Amino acid sequence: MYVDDIIFGSNEEAMSQNFALVMQKEFEMSLLGELIYLLGLQVQQNKDDIFLSQTKHLKQILKKYGIEDSKLVCTPMVTGCSLNAND
Repeated sequence: MYVDDIIFGSNEEAMSQNFALVMQKEFEMSLLGELIYLLGLQVQQNKDDIFLSQTKHLKQILKKYGIEDSKLVCTPMVTGCSLNAND
């Protein structure tokens, strides 16, 4: 069986390292380090949280259509409001 990718993690560094050692003994595997990109998402890991964004993808779209230097505008809608299905 061929598996392209596996992603694992833990809030305990020692547990993550032990799991990696077990997996490397059982399978041919290389560690690439901390997760930075996943399925087009940028992953930023902090001590207390994980932040996902698509900044790189968005920049590629803007460049593709030649609008990467466009003027920024504020959010065109009030933030924090709830929308229902009819909105």
